[in-house]
Amino acid sequence: MMRTHKQNNVAQIVLTALFICGFLFAGQNEALTELRQKEIIDELCRKIENIYPFPEIAKQTVSGLQEYFKQGKYRNYTDRSEFASNLTVDLEQLSDDTHFYLAYNPEFAAELTAAEDEEVLLDSLTAHEADIEKWNNYGFKELKILGGAIGYMDLRLFFAPYYAGDVAVAAMNFFTNCNAIIIDLRYNGGGWDYMVNFLLSYFAESHDEVIFNVGQNTIDSMYYAGKTVSYVPGKRLTGIPVYVLISSGTASGAEAFASKIKYINSKAVLVGETSAGAENPIGTIVIGDEYILDIPSWRTVYQKYATDWEGAGVAPDIEVASEDALAAAHIHALRRLVETAVEKKAKDKYEWALDGVLAMHEPVSLPEDVLQSYAGNYGTRDVYFEDGVLYYQYKKRTKRIMLPVREDYFVIENYDFFRVRFAKEKGRVTVLEEIFTDGSVSRSTRTSE
Repeated sequence: MMRTHKQNNVAQIVLTALFICGFLFAGQNEALTELRQKEIIDELCRKIENIYPFPEIAKQTVSGLQEYFKQGKYRNYTDRSEFASNLTVDLEQLSDDTHFYLAYNPEFAAELTAAEDEEVLLDSLTAHEADIEKWNNYGFKELKILGGAIGYMDLRLFFAPYYAGDVAVAAMNFFTNCNAIIIDLRYNGGGWDYMVNFLLSYFAESHDEVIFNVGQNTIDSMYYAGKTVSYVPGKRLTGIPVYVLISSGTASGAEAFASKIKYINSKAVLVGETSAGAENPIGTIVIGDEYILDIPSWRTVYQKYATDWEGAGVAPDIEVASEDALAAAHIHALRRLVETAVEKKAKDKYEWALDGVLAMHEPVSLPEDVLQSYAGNYGTRDVYFEDGVLYYQYKKRTKRIMLPVREDYFVIENYDFFRVRFAKEKGRVTVLEEIFTDGSVSRSTRTSE
């Protein structure tokens, strides 16, 4: 089983959940000797040489650690946890790989050493994390339908399908009637590769399995094939635009999703910032009977597509600041749908939704004298101009901001079922028209200014 950075970070899971009192381990109060430091670094270097899948980088990393030790860089780190933390920093810098992580955790080290079947232990740890992530709905944070029947999903984690599969299927089926989909991975740090590929299967245009890559574990020589599945419960979400939002915080399995979807779905578009560039899947091993090391441990033996992003990240098709990515994707999707719509009814609905989104995110700027010209009473409707802003009020109820789409056409804040248009006679505003989603128009004559 191949694990992405998030999934295989078992040491971190246990540190944060099972053994939160890690700094109180037996022996921690005893000062770490320089001889013991050398033993740990020597073993660490041997493991890196044998496991790390890129020999040249392994060589430079090992050489750097050995040189640092000779220089006495670690001499003052007599606290075991501090020693591990500083080694982690050096491992990352020397290798330029943020997947390295060394932690002082003798209890978990003993668990791993004693385990007859590592997969059984890892499965039990996954079950423990599932108890935690269940409170976060296994990463499925938000589902909603945006204007134009565009689905939106905020996904924070790709969790193991054994636990999160039902939630994933429900989420995908939620979008059955959508005209486009936006998947937000801006805050997703990765997860289980199985879930990445399962969700990708909903967007795969081929119903045959697509094998992305085959990897070999450099720890136990096990092989793993990353691929889509030929059957998904519910409707495939193909034939419609799909947007994936990414940021500098999008990492590991989330980057895999963003990269791979471009190869299996011709309508996929990436929006946002270049991702973190954290590709290499990791393994967890014991160092010196009391330390746990997360180390990249998978070598690619087959790759169908050029999906490498380690250190470089996955680049967006539409580059915008992360905080603007959702609005940019929504606007791009609606414009695309307007252009391709065949039926006038559908085109009108897309244009209606687009007007609303543009008014919110790309508002038209109108001169104050133009805005002031609309202020007045229109029977049961009143329009006010206050502090440079136009307001709409019906029967003295809540005032709502009027957002201009064009000079005479406005969206009303929180009222998406109608829009306001003003009509003039001989250069003077005389009528307020309310245009509803079904095309009907209600006209109110101006009675006073």
